[in-house]
Amino acid sequence: MFGDSLVDVGNNNFLSDSMLKADLPYNGIDFPTGKATGRFSNGKNAADFLAEKVGLPTAPPYLALVTSDSQRKLNDSTNAMVTGVSFASGGAGILNGTNEAFEPIPLTQQVEYYSIVHNQLVQEVGLACANTHLAKSLFVIVIGSNDLLTYFDKDSQVSKQYTPRQYVDLMASTLKQLMKVAPMVRRWETIVRVWGINPAPPDLL
Repeated sequence: MFGDSLVDVGNNNFLSDSMLKADLPYNGIDFPTGKATGRFSNGKNAADFLAEKVGLPTAPPYLALVTSDSQRKLNDSTNAMVTGVSFASGGAGILNGTNEAFEPIPLTQQVEYYSIVHNQLVQEVGLACANTHLAKSLFVIVIGSNDLLTYFDKDSQVSKQYTPRQYVDLMASTLKQLMKVAPMVRRWETIVRVWGINPAPPDLL
């Protein structure tokens, strides 16, 4: 799971310098535990509902699984890698400069984290088994709205550099390039089953 606050299940709570955290009591008031979980919601979010739909547990936040050792190994790595990991971060965008002052995990870093998990999976089960597993996996990307909000902010500098169409084209080309460098099985177009760029009103484009 890659994306922003619509599917962040707690990664931002592990970012010590980030101002974008969902750790206040009302953030989890309607969650089954009644406590804040790092979701930017009063209860479950889109990641939870999708997991329920396909009959899997919600993928845990990547940063909750990472230990402090230099090799960045995952605790309980086998279960996490088999059932899924979430790299989503509230405030993140396709472009690195989006919400940079608030220090979310940009999509480029999320892809790097995925590369770590991919390599760990190969070490655990071997390349052939890893490829077979990933070929049957569901990759979800929910991102883009923060980039658009940044563009249309009244103090935006990027709106002075690009027309709306040029900016959207930049978002699309950047996303395509990131997916090409990710170590997925076969070509990325055949692996990404669901590709969601958060919508914006047509009159903004």
